[in-house]
Amino acid sequence: MAQNVIINGVTYAEVPEVDIPKAGGGTAKFYDASGADAAAGNVLDGKKFVGSSGLDTGSMANNGSVSGEIETKAGTVTIPAGYTSGGTVGIKASAVSDLTSATLLQGKEVLGVQGTLALPTISQDSTTKVLSIA
Repeated sequence: MAQNVIINGVTYAEVPEVDIPKAGGGTAKFYDASGADAAAGNVLDGKKFVGSSGLDTGSMANNGSVSGEIETKAGTVTIPAGYTSGGTVGIKASAVSDLTSATLLQGKEVLGVQGTLALPTISQDSTTKVLSIA
């Protein structure tokens, strides 16, 4: 963010940075960091950043790729706090191996599988008084 800067009594308006020659060559660059709002926990562990109070080091964990499998209906996969580069979470194959259209009631859908299992119908023959299940 550009600021008004006073050098030797002269005001320079909207200065985005100040370059000062260093002894032995090179230049030191100074930027206005008063609007910085990153904290050590927002920056990867070991990485240096300039905050509003100067140079600081990050402390956010780098977890890399995080993956997991859900094994039960109430199962969860815990993603640790910090940075992740992606990953996958899926339902464990053995947890759904019996999930077929024939094992689900007709009209029901679970995880994209449409049920085809029909409920039996019960009828009574009025002369023999026998229940038949079809």
